[in-house]
Amino acid sequence: MNIGFNESLKEYDYDCFAFSDVDLVPIDDRNLYRCSDHPRHLSVAIDKFNYILSSKTAFGGVSLLTQQQFLKVNGFSNTFWGWGGEDDDLYNRIIHRGMSITRPDAQIAKYKMIKHGRDLHNEVNPENAVKTQKTAENIDTDGLNSLNFTVKEIMKDVLYTLISVDVRIKTLYLDTDKEKTP
Repeated sequence: MNIGFNESLKEYDYDCFAFSDVDLVPIDDRNLYRCSDHPRHLSVAIDKFNYILSSKTAFGGVSLLTQQQFLKVNGFSNTFWGWGGEDDDLYNRIIHRGMSITRPDAQIAKYKMIKHGRDLHNEVNPENAVKTQKTAENIDTDGLNSLNFTVKEIMKDVLYTLISVDVRIKTLYLDTDKEKTP
């Protein structure tokens, strides 16, 4: 998500960013994809959850942030790999920076989830839940300001742009106290 944000700003000075799970399809076209003064959570009512908000702190699925709001929270954490937790961490970042979120009415903010199998290499990562408890410790050093990637290819089509990147992951090995790239 951070890479998409950075790369899109090289094309145009966008002000509103929609972060959306690709398996969610909006049912009602009155659910406007328009940023506001507060970060906005759009996927309030999903069929998989019987059209009930899973929790008051839910912020995953489809979310909108202005460029300024996303910069204020330093984007997403770069440490979440596998399934789960990154949207909870983003919610924590928003609250930590003194912002609140808004949601449209559940009668309008309905989504259908496309049924699919879990993607290869996207298993549930139990470490991600622990990371969400450390948002305040990491927000200033982990995010947009710590991205490390190389663009390999950019393919522009009529309806989308596909950006292939090489993500550089640095791991701290405690036994040698040196950074290595796996």
